[in-house]
Amino acid sequence: MKTTLAALTALMIAAGPVAAQDTSSAPLNFADKQNNSEVLVTDFFGTPVNGKDGQPLGKISNLVFDQEGRIELAVIGIGGFLGIGEKEVAVPFDTLKAGEVNDKRVFVLEATKDDLKNAPAYKTLSGEAFKQRISDWRAKAQQSWSDVKNRASKAYDEAKERVEQPSKPAQQ
Repeated sequence: MKTTLAALTALMIAAGPVAAQDTSSAPLNFADKQNNSEVLVTDFFGTPVNGKDGQPLGKISNLVFDQEGRIELAVIGIGGFLGIGEKEVAVPFDTLKAGEVNDKRVFVLEATKDDLKNAPAYKTLSGEAFKQRISDWRAKAQQSWSDVKNRASKAYDEAKERVEQPSKPAQQ
């Protein structure tokens, strides 16, 4: 019994971080309304972007999020007409400043039309590249899980070994 308890304790300690992250059995909580600190992505789409001189530059056409879920880039559609011939450029999201023109929301960017015309076009990943990235993430997750299982198994074996060894009398 003592052996089993010690081995089980070692296993729980080694697997603790993984167990803490497992939310598959947790009940799903639904939100019933948006609160004042939350912003919807759709609040950004189509919002005009003006230059530092007040002239219209384009509109927000997309947002790029990092792996932690923070908005990293704002993609601005410039030129063209009704999306035809439009070029998309990306700028760090924190370079946009909120503003208002004629009681309507706008973003202000410290840039000119020429700055954006000369900027490189923003290219998104193709569907195949996206699938590869997801596959890579899954492989990393599988490797992490395998590493945790190996550490837990090693901790279990070491704890079992310590418990099974006969205790030595204390030396005086």
